[in-house]
Amino acid sequence: MMKAIVSIFFLLATLSTFPQVGFSPKIDSISNLVTTQSLSLVNRELSGDIATTIGGAPYTILSRNANSPHNLKAAQFILERFQSFGLNARYMNYSASGTNIIATKLGSKYPNLQYVICGHYDNMPTGNLAPGADDNASGTCSVLEAARLLAPYSYDYTLIFVAFDEEEYGLYGSRAYADSSYYKGDSILGVLNFDMIAWDGNNDNKINIFSNNNSVSFADIARFSFNVYQPLLNITFAVGNMSGSDHYSFWQKGYKAICGIELTSDFNPYYHSINDNFSNINMPFFLKFTRAALASLMTFGWDYIINFNHTPIIATNETTPRVAAVVINSRHRIKKLVNGPRLYYKVNGGSLNPLNYDYNNLDTFKFTIPGQNIGSVVDYYFAAQDSLANFVGTLPLGGKGLNPPGSIPPPTFLQYTVLSGIAVVNETAKYELNQNYPNPFNPVTNIEFTLGSLSNVRIIVNDVLGREVVELLNQRYPAGSHRVMFDGKHYSSGVYYYSLFIDGTLFETKKMLMLK
Repeated sequence: MMKAIVSIFFLLATLSTFPQVGFSPKIDSISNLVTTQSLSLVNRELSGDIATTIGGAPYTILSRNANSPHNLKAAQFILERFQSFGLNARYMNYSASGTNIIATKLGSKYPNLQYVICGHYDNMPTGNLAPGADDNASGTCSVLEAARLLAPYSYDYTLIFVAFDEEEYGLYGSRAYADSSYYKGDSILGVLNFDMIAWDGNNDNKINIFSNNNSVSFADIARFSFNVYQPLLNITFAVGNMSGSDHYSFWQKGYKAICGIELTSDFNPYYHSINDNFSNINMPFFLKFTRAALASLMTFGWDYIINFNHTPIIATNETTPRVAAVVINSRHRIKKLVNGPRLYYKVNGGSLNPLNYDYNNLDTFKFTIPGQNIGSVVDYYFAAQDSLANFVGTLPLGGKGLNPPGSIPPPTFLQYTVLSGIAVVNETAKYELNQNYPNPFNPVTNIEFTLGSLSNVRIIVNDVLGREVVELLNQRYPAGSHRVMFDGKHYSSGVYYYSLFIDGTLFETKKMLMLK
């Protein structure tokens, strides 16, 4: 057991953290103003299920195919909706046949720095009837609902709402927009692209979020927002070269972007057919996805992001008080005195006990957890809020509550055990990442890990240059031992590194060798 204890100490001593998303009651409230009724109405209008009003007259949008005359009416419908929300809206006529629709909400602090939410409004098939309720009236609806609900508020950064044309014919609309932005020197900090977000055939709430290597830090904040505000959504996160939607145009210009889409393994069977209509929409899933999209955009727009850096307390047989140190920082000032940072802990599954910090120097805070008896299991988490009480962040992710911060705990905790002296020889480590086997391998190997409590687990594989090759896991697992397989058949021989993240925090990295 001594070997295991020494190993844990070394790994945790090198632990680092990623930015966390703060929970904001205001964001939660605004995103929940998207209702089944509001979302159904705009989707039915866009997909021609009911008539709408365009240019002051009744009109039914029977098709949004780029070659259909109805598509011009769809563009006018979107423009008029943007304008009705009080936004500065315009057409971008990038060719004789292509029209993007753009609306802008200028930032109050950083007007030259932009976040974009977008989706394409054109659809298939090519005949006289092309409802496209899922592909992609659904993504366009998320843009329209974001514009409607976010327009009345002021944001630190400029928000851009875009509906792209001619995605189905080669990403022409988004390519024209990204090219124009690039050559103008626009400072686009990130792009949220939503394409087909209203089909869930088996009601498992699984979604895909696609990123490239350049966009991972941006993508992490986006999906953490999804986790915080819509925890029932089960995210499959992938880093690669997915080129089938409008985010790809921004990747090609070096901008950070993601694509949010329904699970590709549970794909809409009515795709590109006249049966992609409103009656086949999964409204509960569509509603959660749209609310998550809005919450993510507001998180970026208000910059409600907070960083925690903490080396977790290790298991020992000491019964003395333990000091937990954490570095907390954000672009917003952290509240320090009344309702300052807190640590909450519980012993052996009992009730939570709040602690105020007993040391502070700049952004470093220290808390003293009372000594516990041999065999005690201590769970704990940190919480902090900004000085204006707009949002609260916790480590691990997902806690809520303001004044004081973090009164509603996150779904998972940090944990340590007061070990029982000599008997620890036969005990196992609470958290562990094992060496892959076989190693070397060709082309398949197994990776095992052990968890001490319910945790969000992410395992990624990087090459020797540090580039992410694949994400093997990104989901919650219960306490216990688990295994995942890495299949390297599509990759070249050489050294690779696999890393385990627990609740957004790097736990350990190990090396493996593939020989073909």
